[in-house]
Amino acid sequence: MASITLKDVAKVFSGNVQAVHDLSLEIAHGEIVCLLGPSGCGKTTTLRLIAGFEGPTSGELWIGDRLVSSARSVVAPARRNLGMVFQDYAVWPHRNVMDNVAYPLKIRKVSRAERQKRAQEAIGLVGLSGLEKRFPEQLSGGQQQRVALARALVGEPEALLLDEPLSNLDAKLREKMRFEIMDLHRRLGLTLVYVTHDQSEAMVLSDWIVVMDHGRAVQIGTPWDVYRTPATPFVADFIGLANFLPAELVERNGDQGTAELPTPGAQRVACSLADNVEDTLPVRGVLFVRPEDVRLVEPSEGDVVGSVTRATFLGAKLDVRVDVAGAEWRTEAAPWESIEEGKTIGVRAQRAIFFASEADQDDESKGI
Repeated sequence: MASITLKDVAKVFSGNVQAVHDLSLEIAHGEIVCLLGPSGCGKTTTLRLIAGFEGPTSGELWIGDRLVSSARSVVAPARRNLGMVFQDYAVWPHRNVMDNVAYPLKIRKVSRAERQKRAQEAIGLVGLSGLEKRFPEQLSGGQQQRVALARALVGEPEALLLDEPLSNLDAKLREKMRFEIMDLHRRLGLTLVYVTHDQSEAMVLSDWIVVMDHGRAVQIGTPWDVYRTPATPFVADFIGLANFLPAELVERNGDQGTAELPTPGAQRVACSLADNVEDTLPVRGVLFVRPEDVRLVEPSEGDVVGSVTRATFLGAKLDVRVDVAGAEWRTEAAPWESIEEGKTIGVRAQRAIFFASEADQDDESKGI
């Protein structure tokens, strides 16, 4: 196992395109860290910097106590002892399972008997015993991805890097493979760096999630942290479903406060405060509320009241939309509840976070 450390790593491509901005990360021995974000956020470039396929424009990258990348020198990928699994499997169609898995050892000039032994162990680890003589065209997508995993593991790497390895699989197989990767990690104790744009994968697999946007780490935290206490509206919006409601902070007591909504009666909602909220009141901004934190009630005095615009049956739940003075509140209800469109109903935010408006924030997409 090995720790992986990035110290103020930046990557600028030709044309002055900056893919990574002064990124610092410390990934401890045996941890699973997911780099999560939308396309173009810099997560795959970061993984390629760790692997050695790209060199940093500035900063340093360490694996354990070895400096492997800096602006002056880059250790080649083959000398980093890292396993890599790609999005498109990258298995050789003209080699059977055994030869695909054993090939990295052949390149290292490991004896035939030893590489057959180690390849067989790796094939067993990923549950492909008995399929050693099959070719990729005879395998399912999930089996091909297991071949790629076995090939990455056969060299006994210090860490395993995975670049959206499940994105080409169907939904049920993708869910199954998430848990297989987790079980494999538990058995081997490897350090894993996992790139994905799928929040569910990140939630299931991670010890830590690094949420990236435009080449920057905008939040680093546990799955619970980034879901329940997002640092920015971007994180709140990217991970899970979110309501963003125009509001004004009118009272403050430490990290708690009261926000006023632009509704008839100017109803107020208790909330916690994001770090960007200054002391001077009032403060214009948005209330962030998860749909599961919105409770539907029969209206009473003081309640925020709206009209149901949609109630969609999704099997395990109803997806309910409520119009409150032109702002949409999204929530969930039990599938057996009778919620008719057009019904007047009260909504209560059981947990809310207030974010102050910022000049560089996309006001339209956040409901401001």
